[in-house]
Amino acid sequence: MSNKIIRTGIIGASIHNGWASGTHIPAIEHLDEFKLTAVGTSNMESAKKSAEAFHADHAFDNMEDLAHHADVDMVVVSINVKEHYNAVKAMVPAGKPIYCEWPLGSNTAEALEMQEWVASAQMPNAIGLQARQAPAIQYVKDLLEKGYVGRVLSAHLKISIEGMGGVGDKSTAYLFDRQIGGNLLTIVGGHNLDAFTYMLGDFTELSALTAQQFPEVELADIQKVIKKTTDDQILIAGKLSSGAAASVHIQGGVKHQTGLMLEIFGDKGTIVLSAPASIQFGSHQLRGAGHADKELRELVIPDSYYTAPQSLKEDSGLVLNVAQAYRKFGQDIQEGTSLTPTFADAVKLHQLLDAIEKSARTGERQFL
Repeated sequence: MSNKIIRTGIIGASIHNGWASGTHIPAIEHLDEFKLTAVGTSNMESAKKSAEAFHADHAFDNMEDLAHHADVDMVVVSINVKEHYNAVKAMVPAGKPIYCEWPLGSNTAEALEMQEWVASAQMPNAIGLQARQAPAIQYVKDLLEKGYVGRVLSAHLKISIEGMGGVGDKSTAYLFDRQIGGNLLTIVGGHNLDAFTYMLGDFTELSALTAQQFPEVELADIQKVIKKTTDDQILIAGKLSSGAAASVHIQGGVKHQTGLMLEIFGDKGTIVLSAPASIQFGSHQLRGAGHADKELRELVIPDSYYTAPQSLKEDSGLVLNVAQAYRKFGQDIQEGTSLTPTFADAVKLHQLLDAIEKSARTGERQFL
């Protein structure tokens, strides 16, 4: 596959799938090294309509057929998390690179098994934790490593969103069922905690508290009320590998949400990162003050952190971050590098979430 266009098939590339159609497909359209050649959906009628809409050559309602097709070099899994396990299982025998959305599995046991499949087959693999590829996240990581704030003393992350509280719709009902595995902790928490530890280092110990302020959810579009088994308040306090103190507060169902705020305090400086929503969606704003600065000032991200095409430079981040992830995964496939987070990284994140849940459940501090 060296130095040729990577022909891509997307499981879940339906015209009705807002995430795939709003991020993966536009990202591919901006990248010369990728071409969308196949789409797979749950039925052939939908698949054909979607293939036509996205100018793909092939339509499938069978995942195995898509993965084995001669015109597909790489497969993307962008469907409901409860289907990730079966989708990846169907893909592995084809032996082609796999990019799977986060969360990897509905639970850690599934994720471990999926990671073992791709490791045994020595298949290039990537997990959709695209916040790591955001220019702002990469820049903050480098600033910290170069000592911009000196020794990090503490880091505080706060996220508030309107969703995942007491109101939803039929299409988002699965987010309120703990067994499915896609909820405030795994999705919002997973993306934000991954970016947080990517920049600042891993948790070595933590205590957590979770709460359910909304025991029921109104599905507004079908006027139905369902029971909710997921939490909408998550608070974490702990220590990072650097010795820095860390706190994280994630909350859903906030009527007048304030978005995301990350404050990093060092003995010589400060960095503040903010965004209107969860960290993987982009639109990041950066302020900082080094040892010679008297007050915070805007930090301009150097152009070198934008590896996606110039046509995406002004994108808010939704497509830009996914395109940057694709470009780096393409390099991993072509050159054997390791620039994108893998299924092994996904397993590590699943295990962190398990520690958070265990601490909240038992009241005991967890050591990682």
